[in-house]
Amino acid sequence: MNLRRWVATVAVIVLMAVLVCQPVSAAGIAVGPSSLTIENGLRGGSFERSLTVFNPSDTGFEVVLRTEGSAGDWIRFSTIDNDEEIETIYVPENGQIPVLMRVTVPDDAANGRYTATIVVETVPGEEIPGSVGMILQAKSALEITVTDVEKISGEVTSIVVRDTEVNVPLGVEIGFKNTGNVVVTPEITAVISRDGSVIDTVTWAETPVRPGTTEQIVMHWPNEGLAAGTCQANVMVSLRGEVLADENRTFEILPLGSLTRQGELTDLNYDGALVVGKPIKVTGLFKNSGSIATRAKLSGEVYRGGSLVDVISGDEMTVLVFSEDALTAYYTPKEPGEYTMKTCAVFEGKTTDAKDISFTVQSDSSGLSLPLSPVPVAAALAFICLLVASRRHRENR
Repeated sequence: MNLRRWVATVAVIVLMAVLVCQPVSAAGIAVGPSSLTIENGLRGGSFERSLTVFNPSDTGFEVVLRTEGSAGDWIRFSTIDNDEEIETIYVPENGQIPVLMRVTVPDDAANGRYTATIVVETVPGEEIPGSVGMILQAKSALEITVTDVEKISGEVTSIVVRDTEVNVPLGVEIGFKNTGNVVVTPEITAVISRDGSVIDTVTWAETPVRPGTTEQIVMHWPNEGLAAGTCQANVMVSLRGEVLADENRTFEILPLGSLTRQGELTDLNYDGALVVGKPIKVTGLFKNSGSIATRAKLSGEVYRGGSLVDVISGDEMTVLVFSEDALTAYYTPKEPGEYTMKTCAVFEGKTTDAKDISFTVQSDSSGLSLPLSPVPVAAALAFICLLVASRRHRENR
């Protein structure tokens, strides 16, 4: 081999090595955890577990959620904040998305161990940069042990008693995790005292908790007629007669207006037939981000064709600290046309930023609404009489 050919060969090899070693933006997908277990799954019981889908690539894409295995048909998926069942979900670029997996064991399932595979994959045919035309896929394994023996157990994860104001209800917040395999309802008792003397006792046992889930349970003490001062709350949480927690908390009853009121209207929509004379239900989601329970209601202005035609106001309700509740109001349109509602939440003398909704109202077509004028009626009668007379004249001929 001469020198020129040898140099050319080396140059080609070096160039190929450089091209091969260049970094590429490869697409990928992952799901975690990679394995899950449900022990002591009672027949007919429902269990929840969370999954997280990861997308390390620079492009967002939609993924399909499906299952395989003997327990695959027992599984349904939903988003964390919504009970609506889903089969696909969008994962943002360089991001992740949580998914709630609900497993329902059939009533006729035999005792034993069952398995399922959760498959997360990109939509067939969708072009994803870096995937080289392949379907991206990740899997997570689930193992379920089915039993017919009830396991009743739970644990208290938190007890919070927040300061309140004069004549404003006190919130006692309990974090409860159901570690058993059946739905349970914890019993909560709070003994309120001041200066060593018991003032009142309140109980709550109306919040069922599904197996494997944690709920924030809020119990209220009315707090009526007491002056500002320091109080104590002895909080006891029990389950089927077994005491899980028994703790004391100190809180303050402050003068009215001492604590911060803050909130926002996070969503607004309507429901109902958009027809004249038919009521429309307006629903707004109010989030209490202040430091005390707050009374709030919907309030708004109704415009038709750009002109103010009416106002709406809903019933007032109490929204707990760090909670979201739906506020409602009703409106019945009197005329057809294009409508806009500018709606806000009013709470403790404050208002949120307004949100707008627009809709078109149609006339009520359920019955005839045309007035009968005497002129067209007389003309119609005359025309009928003329036809009858003409017909008789032809018959006589």
